[in-house]
Amino acid sequence: MKGRPSKRPVKRGPRGNAPDPDLQRATELFHVGRTREAARLVDAAVARNPKDPNALRIKALILLKGGLMLEAQRILDRAHKADPRNPMIPLDQAVIHKLGGRYREMIDSAREACRRMPGNRRAEAMLVQAFEGAGELDRAIEFVERTIASRGLDPEMAETYANVLELAGRREDGLVVADRLLESSSTPPPIRRRLLLHRGRMLEKLGRTDEAMDAFDAAHALLPVEFDPDAWDRRLDDIIAATDRLEPGADPSVAEASEVPVFIASLPRSGTSLVERIVGVHPEAHGAGETGLIGDVLRGFREELDGDPDAAIRTAAPDVLERMRVDYLERQTALFGRSARIVNKHLSNWQRLPVIGRWFPRARIITIDRPPGDVAISIYGQNLAHDRMPWTTRLDWIGRMIRSQARFAEAMRSRVPNPWFEVDYTALVTDPEPRIRELIGFLGLDWDARCLEPHRSEEGRGGRRFMPTLSMHQVRQPIGRGGLGRAEAFGDRMAAFERGHGVDQAGG
Repeated sequence: MKGRPSKRPVKRGPRGNAPDPDLQRATELFHVGRTREAARLVDAAVARNPKDPNALRIKALILLKGGLMLEAQRILDRAHKADPRNPMIPLDQAVIHKLGGRYREMIDSAREACRRMPGNRRAEAMLVQAFEGAGELDRAIEFVERTIASRGLDPEMAETYANVLELAGRREDGLVVADRLLESSSTPPPIRRRLLLHRGRMLEKLGRTDEAMDAFDAAHALLPVEFDPDAWDRRLDDIIAATDRLEPGADPSVAEASEVPVFIASLPRSGTSLVERIVGVHPEAHGAGETGLIGDVLRGFREELDGDPDAAIRTAAPDVLERMRVDYLERQTALFGRSARIVNKHLSNWQRLPVIGRWFPRARIITIDRPPGDVAISIYGQNLAHDRMPWTTRLDWIGRMIRSQARFAEAMRSRVPNPWFEVDYTALVTDPEPRIRELIGFLGLDWDARCLEPHRSEEGRGGRRFMPTLSMHQVRQPIGRGGLGRAEAFGDRMAAFERGHGVDQAGG
């Protein structure tokens, strides 16, 4: 009718529901790395509408990021059942394949996502990442350049482009792309941060260390992060004080006597991925990556533990401990199948040594001794999870954490009953075979020469898949000395680390 104002149609979600603003906000938070905030909003959205496929999808992706693959797959199945025509389904599957290290399958899923959603930038970026993960850098570059030619350089694709150029050895070209994007005021802060860190790593490899450190500093300055190293040390002291010498039971259950779990208990960037691959390529072993199984089990028993689980584990009732052990082993088998040894290298394992000792007193523990300065600069130059590890954003905090970890591990070594092996990183990369033979022998495995060539693990030698990590591309190279003496090149730019690492040497 004339004179009646027309109504603008309201965009609606699946099955005619109006979009949930909290869910939209959760999606934004997830994609910028603020996972905990996203999880709270998503859980509320799922509680309001348990069949909302979009809420279920985001919940599944959050679970995937936390390493809960089985639970994530279950939630995704619910989402796909609620909305089987959702074009995002193959993109979800591509994410699952990526986290599982299944890059060929990831390529197929990402291609299908691009077919269903022509021009979707996230799907296109996922396809490039799939090519990159599969080692097909020429195909990745060709796809990116064809995409840029058709629509121009957008932040998400440009970030991916800079990365594959660097991996292909074209660092100067990668710098041009990164700088072009950094000059744009429209580049979102999360991408800007990742680009600055990437730029710094490229500059370092070109020998321009002052510029590299400037880029690292600028990246971390974008984050409003708080961390109290003194409070952290007090917490570690409380755990040490609450942990008496642990003794294995005289008549252990099958679960308590298990030697299948192996725990690497060291800081990020100390060589954990390399050690995991050396062991994981053995035909009787499996590398499980940074699986958060310990934390998952503890969270499931929070009501039966009194206070901080890392301290309260000492007073847990025997039946509770047994149920926790069984839960861990069942989850481990469901995720990774059966092997004589399954290596968990989660970055919080060193903090969970009292738990490991209580659960599995016969499980092997591996720590890695790498020069602290090299560990520090490697941490500082990477985009680590600052919401979970805020200390990674300042060199002095990194120095404190390296010292704290060494102190705590040494205290636990005299308290837990587990067999313990310390890898000398320098010896490992300068003269690999003797140290690798010792390591494999320590694990109770027969010698296998494939362990000398972990970089060939994805060529069918051992038939193993590995969970992707920040070190994925480094461990695809032969064992070498490339990371030795890295901190020395930065000279006095490492002064903040040295202050943090050397402060109050006599105290805790």
